[in-house]
Amino acid sequence: MSKVLFMNMPAHGHINPTLGLVEELIGRGEEVTYLTGEEFREKIEKTGAKFKSFRFYLDDKDEDTDTSASEVPYEVKEAVKMLERVVKTCQSVFEVVFSGEEKYDYVIYDSMFIIGAEIGKALNVPTICSHTTLVNAFEAPSNPEGLECFMGEFEHVLNSIKEMEETYGIRFPDVISGYPVAEGMLNLVYTSRYFHPVVKGIDDSYKFIGISVADRKEKMAFPFEKIADKKVIYISLGTIFNDSIEFYESCFEAFKDMDVKVVMSIGNRIDIGAFKSIPDNFIVLPYVPQLEVLKQTDIFITHGGPNSVNEALYNNVPMILVPQYADQFAVAYRVEELGAGINIEKDKVNANLLKEAVTRVLSDKSFKVNSEKIGDSLKDAGGVSIGADEILEFVSSCCEE
Repeated sequence: MSKVLFMNMPAHGHINPTLGLVEELIGRGEEVTYLTGEEFREKIEKTGAKFKSFRFYLDDKDEDTDTSASEVPYEVKEAVKMLERVVKTCQSVFEVVFSGEEKYDYVIYDSMFIIGAEIGKALNVPTICSHTTLVNAFEAPSNPEGLECFMGEFEHVLNSIKEMEETYGIRFPDVISGYPVAEGMLNLVYTSRYFHPVVKGIDDSYKFIGISVADRKEKMAFPFEKIADKKVIYISLGTIFNDSIEFYESCFEAFKDMDVKVVMSIGNRIDIGAFKSIPDNFIVLPYVPQLEVLKQTDIFITHGGPNSVNEALYNNVPMILVPQYADQFAVAYRVEELGAGINIEKDKVNANLLKEAVTRVLSDKSFKVNSEKIGDSLKDAGGVSIGADEILEFVSSCCEE
């Protein structure tokens, strides 16, 4: 039995794909400690893993302090604040990992967990990177124009970084140039090689294991009887950029007269009472059991988050994609490229476009056929069983060396 440290971003799209793998490793006798945000304690502990938390400052703008001179450009001020939040988050992680006496045999970390590899080096253990999105899906970062003239604004943060490097014996990633994406000695990618686009940088250390499907043990009541024997449209913009009342109103207008049942998940940032009128053929809820709903869905309107797209394709569901930010654009493009959905720019969304897209997908069987082809490739990749095989074989080979 090995002791494993799993480090992840506190976000549903980064954590949900890993739950099945964690359960699989524990089932094979590994002892897993999972480090992420406190709000995910219950979900992690249900897998059987030991939970530890750190403070995630990247979304905590309330504690920002503006010490810059008035003539400093806004973009530079924002870059300073972001770097301050990154450093405070990393400091919180270091305090948890290095303050205890617990020893680990290897570490697994999310590709956006930029200090994962350095922590592995400091602990002198093998490192495994968990890629919950497409590899190299982000555009190359660029500095705010004229940043070199304002490096003095970063001095206090760079001093904090230097102090951490000396204290913990790590080399801090270059966060001045942007938000770096990490990789490990072994890299697990939660999709199939067929679905993943051809990009630079993928070598034999990258293993495509397909989707990790696990029972999230979510206790959500849902009226499944209301969507039985109906064409079902499921709509969700995920858990972050999901507060566009205008988008939801466009959906109401687009589908109110169609002979379909529409399930709409809106999150907790909008009060359902804010809507003027909800059509009779809509079920609108803050959250729904997505995995179960997708099993009865004919078309999924989504933000293009990698996890949501994987779950839809695993269930052979074609999509209308309205990407909001970051890697969602690359994911949406790939779905459309392989003929499993239609991509709509978020700034161009309206009721007519949505209705036309849904009508086209429902009437053209190729979208369903192509989604099934991708779904089969995800299933054939092996999932968490293959993922655990790759991890244990890799760790064993490291021990032999």
